[in-house]
Amino acid sequence: MIDVTYYDREADIVYVELRDAEVARSEEHGWGLIDLGRDGEPVGMEYWDASEHLAAEFLDALPEPAALEHQPA
Repeated sequence: MIDVTYYDREADIVYVELRDAEVARSEEHGWGLIDLGRDGEPVGMEYWDASEHLAAEFLDALPEPAALEHQPA
């Protein structure tokens, strides 16, 4: 499984992959999105305005999305 968890500092969005599955649909909430698989179970979560809601230590520990592109599989 490729771990797709990152913090896009420019957009102030965190994405956390919960499991390796195809996203069938997304549910929008005031804080972001929940991506759901075909089975209706969560696949990932996107947090908007992350710096306002999540701890700075957590955000600092996450890679940028571009850094994930250069990781070996």
